[in-house]
Amino acid sequence: MLKAVSSAAVTVALLLVLALPASPAAASPADGTAGAGISIVNGKPARIADWPWQVAIAHRPGRGKARSPRARTFCGGAVIAPELVLTAGHCVARLSRSRVRRLEVISGRTWLNREGSGAVTPVRRGLMPTDAQGRRRYREQFGSADWDVAILRLASPVDATPIRLAGPDERGSWAPGQIVHSTGWGVTSSASDRASPRLRMARQVMLKDKVCRLDNGRDFKRRTMNCHGGPGGNASTCFGDSGGPSVALVGEEHRLVGLTSFGDDFCRGNYPSVDTRVAGRAIRSWVAEVALSVAGVDVVGAGGAAAAPPTWCRIPHLTGLTLPRARAKLRRNRCRIGAVLRDRSSRARRGRVVGTARFPGWLAPVGYRLRVWVPG
Repeated sequence: MLKAVSSAAVTVALLLVLALPASPAAASPADGTAGAGISIVNGKPARIADWPWQVAIAHRPGRGKARSPRARTFCGGAVIAPELVLTAGHCVARLSRSRVRRLEVISGRTWLNREGSGAVTPVRRGLMPTDAQGRRRYREQFGSADWDVAILRLASPVDATPIRLAGPDERGSWAPGQIVHSTGWGVTSSASDRASPRLRMARQVMLKDKVCRLDNGRDFKRRTMNCHGGPGGNASTCFGDSGGPSVALVGEEHRLVGLTSFGDDFCRGNYPSVDTRVAGRAIRSWVAEVALSVAGVDVVGAGGAAAAPPTWCRIPHLTGLTLPRARAKLRRNRCRIGAVLRDRSSRARRGRVVGTARFPGWLAPVGYRLRVWVPG
């Protein structure tokens, strides 16, 4: 996942809570896959049998270099047709055509280094959206990426269950409040550069666009981006998870609604993560057109009914309120005040809330205890 720089729109509340500095950009590995990698922070172990469309994207081993599949993997992706894998644009945007052809896709494997399982398939070519003038729509700026999507055409079909994109009449599956699941291999902490050898999964809740606008300002584009976070503010995708799928349950099937794109550079669950909105009309139309043209396959679902979203505690805006008013407002939103911490640097009026541990609009479990800061 690309490392995003939080914008000036980040509230004072969050600046008080999360005082670590932000990195201006993702690292740029020598192989040109800037910011790419895969990881799930505070997720749990998963099996490929439960998420069979998930694949790892790796560099082929070079001559004399006996690097393991785990060490060569740098992105994730989702099989949408036997010969097509959908991934993040920033995974391949800086690679030449010849270097794209030196990539391979690892499918059907829970443990990356168990080379006796699954399959390894070479990549034939990469495709990215272009405008009417033939220019790439992909844009990267300050760690965020717009139109962050690419299709990898494989040299031969893979024996992995494809996943369909959520269709126009299935929009409720990725509406705010719905649960989605993100999967991938990789680091489980921003302090590590070692990928997890086993596939992992994180449960996320879709958030309103305004939550990501608070964090990323105008870099968040609702037409092409989704906003989500861990319900408890802990589980997160990280610099990594790039291109990995976010899926929602529609009836008895899963639908693809997003691809991991960018987020907080320290992988803190207090900040939302941003996915490529592959089920939105703009990107879904491009994916569907390419898949039909290249593989003759319809990759968009239809007619599925999403379950009613869970009931949530919705974090309200509290800054400037007295503690009694803040408590009352939280109760109306099915939340509670947790620890009340002192901010000795604040010059605000005593007894007023000057910071909270979550962005306004965040969705947390009912009864969630929210930490707040007051002058002290």
